[in-house]
Amino acid sequence: MLDHIPCLDIHAHHVGERVVERIRLEGAGYGVILQNNDQGQTRIDIGGRLTGMPLIPTLLNEAARLHWMDQNGIDIQLLSGWMDLAAYHLEPKAGQWLSRIQNEALAELVVKQPDRYKAAAMVPLQLGSLAAEELRYAVTQLGHRAVQIGARVEEEGLDDPSLDPFWAACVELDVPVIIHPADLNVPPRIRRLFLQILVGNPSETTYAAAALLLGGVFDRFPTLRVLLVHGGGCVPYQFGRIDRGRLAAPAFAKGPVMHPLNHYAKNLFYDSILHDDLALNYLIERVGAQQVALGTDYPFPLQEPNALARIQQLTKEQREALCWKTGAALLKL
Repeated sequence: MLDHIPCLDIHAHHVGERVVERIRLEGAGYGVILQNNDQGQTRIDIGGRLTGMPLIPTLLNEAARLHWMDQNGIDIQLLSGWMDLAAYHLEPKAGQWLSRIQNEALAELVVKQPDRYKAAAMVPLQLGSLAAEELRYAVTQLGHRAVQIGARVEEEGLDDPSLDPFWAACVELDVPVIIHPADLNVPPRIRRLFLQILVGNPSETTYAAAALLLGGVFDRFPTLRVLLVHGGGCVPYQFGRIDRGRLAAPAFAKGPVMHPLNHYAKNLFYDSILHDDLALNYLIERVGAQQVALGTDYPFPLQEPNALARIQQLTKEQREALCWKTGAALLKL
């Protein structure tokens, strides 16, 4: 606890043994195959693309997760799937199967520990109407509180009109959308030195947010709520440049956005994972603490090692917003 306020971690990932077992039993029929190496590690081949790293034990082990949460003062985690398993390049029904087994596995954890976990859905975003269908199932039948999607669908930006049925479902169901880049199909020049994570993820998030803003998605769906992970990528620090492009881009490249981009500031939320006090302070100054929620990125290598210690430098009101109020309002807790 922090100042007697419960702490909600809005950015954490889980796969679980049940998902791995379903892939082992059924996955080949959908183009999803487990691959074991000589070191006893398991990667997943998804339609010819390997996950960026092997399955790590803490993605699967719920007891270790609860212990870590207790040790780090996290009362509730919003559990999201592993974005390497988003699989937007699969045939849509295969993508829906992979989303469904993850959604059902997360729902089982929430039922078992409702005071510690909430869940975010995975959806087959390669077909907007099918993504909407899976989201409705996850929210109305499984009780999911949010949805996590990638920063693009293969080479299509998130402003593509084919995704409008999905955005409409998000608004209808009033669930926030967490945008999180995936780590598949990355060329070697970017994968070296862990650059696909260190630089690629923030870059992809920036691209996604700019597409939503300039592509008019918030004009078409003005109540849509979107959370950008890793502190929003470059968005809070290049917001003026993106807005300048709204006016200065050549005619052939201009999008249909209707207002100056500050008009959409309340549509965008951010997690706190910046690994830097000055950057976090700037983010809060730029967008307001009511738009920022605590995140850890558990259990991946770049997780925030002590998220609560990071926010101790903030004011009490800011800590309360990050630790609970912003995330609880997004998830309607």
